[in-house]
Amino acid sequence: MHVSTVSVLICTHNRARLLRETLAAVQALTPPDECSVEIVVVDNNSRDDTPAAVAESARAGPFPVVSLHESQQGKSFALNVGLAKSSGEIVALTDDDVLPDQQWLRRIVETFRTRDVTFVFGKVLPRWGRVPPPELLTPSAQAIWGPLAIVDYGDAPADYLPDSAGQRLPIGANLAVSRRALITIGGWRTDLGKVNNTLLSGEDHEIFMRLRRFGLYAGYYDPEISVQHFVPPSRLTRRYFRSWFYWNGKTRALMLQDLYPKIDMTTVPRIAGSPRFAYRQAFEHLGRWLVAVSTASALEALIAELQLIQYAGLFAQCWTLHRQGKSGRPIARQQAEA
Repeated sequence: MHVSTVSVLICTHNRARLLRETLAAVQALTPPDECSVEIVVVDNNSRDDTPAAVAESARAGPFPVVSLHESQQGKSFALNVGLAKSSGEIVALTDDDVLPDQQWLRRIVETFRTRDVTFVFGKVLPRWGRVPPPELLTPSAQAIWGPLAIVDYGDAPADYLPDSAGQRLPIGANLAVSRRALITIGGWRTDLGKVNNTLLSGEDHEIFMRLRRFGLYAGYYDPEISVQHFVPPSRLTRRYFRSWFYWNGKTRALMLQDLYPKIDMTTVPRIAGSPRFAYRQAFEHLGRWLVAVSTASALEALIAELQLIQYAGLFAQCWTLHRQGKSGRPIARQQAEA
C-alpha cells in the first residue's frame, strides 16, 4: 500500500494531565519517511483544561494538531468525528493515557507499505500507578486482563488472515487501520464504547467482525510496535474488576449476533430476553465457581467469579432490550452497514 499521510487519532475526556504526556510523546515520535503526519484530538466534553493541553501541543510541533469537539458522550461518537475530519490514509489510534515507543509511527507506516493489510497493531504494556498484586502478572491471570487494557501476545510477529480463527484481537490503545477500510464498514458502532461514561465497551473488537463480513480482514501483529498504557490504582481493585466484567456482559448482549455468527439470533429461543443456551452456559460457570471457591487458589476463584458476573451483565442487558422491544441486530449496526 502506498502511504503518504497518516493521522494519529486520540479521543479524550477529562484527562488533561495524562493527555499532555501523551501528546508530548507523540510529538517526539520519529517521523516516517516521505509521510505527512497529523494529530487529531477529539475532546468528548472535557471539563478540565484539555483545550489548553491541545493548544500547547499544537504550538510545540513538529506535527500539526487538529482539535475537534464531540458533544454526544461516548467514545464511538468521538472516534467517528475524528475519522470524518482526519485526512490520513492510515488512522493510527491510541489513548489519552498512552506513551508510544519512539519508533511506533515509523514501524506502522513501514508495515502498511510492505504488507497487504488493513490493520496493524502491537503490544500495550502497563505503566502501573502502583505495584500490582504478583498473582496478576502470572500467565493464568491473562484471562482477566481485560480491565487493565494490556496486550502482550508474545515476541513473535503474526499474520491475521481471513481464514484464521481464535486469535486474540487488538485494542484501540495501539491499533492502526486503513482509512478506506474504516469508511467502507461504516466507522464505529455508537451503541458501544463507554456510552454516557459507562464501562460499556466492545467498539474495538466489533470492527474486526465487520471487517470479516466485508472481506477486509487482513492484519499483522508486530511486537515491536509497542506503547505503554497507564493503569491507575483504582483499576487494581476487585470492585473495579467486578464492575468491568458486569459491563462486559452487557456489551456481549449487544453483540450476540457477532459473537455467534453461524447462529440466527432472531430465531433462537429466549427466556426473559436472553438466549436459552446462555442459561446453560451460566449454570456451568456457576458450578465451576462453586468448585473453585472451595478447592482452588484465590486467583482461580476470582476468575470463575468474574466469568459468572459477566453472565449477570448479559442477562440484565438482554432483559432491558426485551422490555424495549429490541431483538436481533442492534439498530446502530444496521445503520453502520447501510
